[in-house]
Amino acid sequence: MPLSSSARPVASPSPAKRHTSFHWLFGLFTLAMRSGGELTRVAGEMHHTVTAAPMPWDAKHQADFSKAPKVYKLVKLVFEYGSDSIHQWVNRLPGQTPASGALVRMRSALNGVVGDKLVEWDHLLAMGMETVDELGNDIQLSQLNLQKRKSLVLFVHGLCLSEHDWQGPGHSELVAKLREQGHQVAWIRYNTGLPIWENGRQLAELLDQYWTQTKPRKSSITMIGHSMGGLVIRSANHYAEKQRHAWLAASHNAAYLASPHAGAPLEKIGNFSNSMLGATPYSKPLMALGNIRSRGIRSLRHANVTEPEHENAPQPWLPMSDKSHHLLVGARRFYESGNRWLGDGLVPEDSAMGGPYFPQQHPNVERVMLDQVGHLALLQDHRMYVYLQRWLIKRGVLEDQEGEGKAGFFR
Repeated sequence: MPLSSSARPVASPSPAKRHTSFHWLFGLFTLAMRSGGELTRVAGEMHHTVTAAPMPWDAKHQADFSKAPKVYKLVKLVFEYGSDSIHQWVNRLPGQTPASGALVRMRSALNGVVGDKLVEWDHLLAMGMETVDELGNDIQLSQLNLQKRKSLVLFVHGLCLSEHDWQGPGHSELVAKLREQGHQVAWIRYNTGLPIWENGRQLAELLDQYWTQTKPRKSSITMIGHSMGGLVIRSANHYAEKQRHAWLAASHNAAYLASPHAGAPLEKIGNFSNSMLGATPYSKPLMALGNIRSRGIRSLRHANVTEPEHENAPQPWLPMSDKSHHLLVGARRFYESGNRWLGDGLVPEDSAMGGPYFPQQHPNVERVMLDQVGHLALLQDHRMYVYLQRWLIKRGVLEDQEGEGKAGFFR
């Protein structure tokens, strides 16, 4: 069954205003009320199933909330009406930038888990795609002064993360060198609860708008993505090629840090476990609880960089021109001979190395594997930034001022 048939597409929110703690308090309260309504629906469907008493192996039975006792419908209505009323009132209040990144991180994590539902409900905590600086302040790409032969460098975070998760000594050192040499740097903040292909489309359109407005000449785009962020970069490239966006010709360099190009095993296990609940009509309504996880998480199962026609549809190859260069960085946290599938604890080694979607032998594809580092710790690993910096020197983005790019380090 097509994936799109079970979940209607939802409009992407515009960049939301910054919320105070007051917004957050009532936002979480309305989210709890919405969740209460969803749990009431599950309970009502189970009540109908028990009342109908189908045979345990009756696969044709469908739980019907409309046939549940009226008390379930009343409770669900109260939850949803109360949530919408409070939400509309709070959303009219003025907002301001929070003092720290703690709320941004919490909001990013929340969007990663249920971000698609937040968008569907037009919830005030739903995130849109934004370009920000390292402190989380909004920046407009069109206002960046991109000089000739310089690069716009974009960092794209992974699932449930934000721009704050990049920050560390190695990252700050790299960003400082980029800026010293005249390059412009920005971080993409986005709703990781939306499918990979939806965020890829948004990123492609954001860059298309920037390129159309500024028309930078003899400059380039370099994108660096961690985990899901690397897949979003791949998706943006596919969408831009399909729509013939001008910026794609300037997208010369992309680095993928522990990105699950062949899919995420934990999501495959989670999906299988959840599907087991459908073995009997009495547990089938509980599948709704497993499906609370966002479509973004579910799109990681097969690393769907484009919207698949069916669940196991193969993903397309990455558009690769002679001018585009790609760096694949993987990590091994629990490495022993014969256990390469463990990878960094979340992404297997072969998946991080490109799976079947990057050519094994290609002059424009380079691979690096780091030992004794986990999936999230990779963002703070100094070795990774050393390799990344040397690769940028090799690619001509950074100038080799200290002889750092002379030694070979790729394998």
